[in-house]
Amino acid sequence: MRPREARYDLDNIQLGVLSGEEQQRGVEAIYELDYLIVGGHAREAGTNAPPRGVQLQLAAGNGKSIDDTLVVENLGYLQFKSTPGVYRLEIRGGHSREVFQLESAGNEGWQSPTVEDVGSGITVASFEGVTLYPRLSRLPGKKHVDVLNVPEEGPGGVIHDIYSR
Repeated sequence: MRPREARYDLDNIQLGVLSGEEQQRGVEAIYELDYLIVGGHAREAGTNAPPRGVQLQLAAGNGKSIDDTLVVENLGYLQFKSTPGVYRLEIRGGHSREVFQLESAGNEGWQSPTVEDVGSGITVASFEGVTLYPRLSRLPGKKHVDVLNVPEEGPGGVIHDIYSR
């Protein structure tokens, strides 16, 4: 949220410089809401550890990504900017999707139903935003893979390809 119209600097209101009438009436401002917050805490099924570094995204009905985020190690925190609407929570394409799958979008708390049962839809319909508790599980054979350790591409890796041009 940010001020759209204000007569004074709202970060530095000095009541002593206001006229007597303005002091009685008060300071008026019109605010504009840019985004709502979709936040939450992701965890890995089985261990309840945060799946740090996993890339998640909110996608619209047409598949277009609205916003994306990384799950942080501190309590598995995640946060998206959103406007009101209906979206899907997804794991972004790439290394995260090669290691993890979305087991639950977490709409109903820690014990939310699975994606197979209710889907991965997220509805943002309140000024309070939404809090999610997504549950992710590792794909077979990926038990010890660190999602932040992306394998090199090609014989020399990405950095080699950039410098060899």
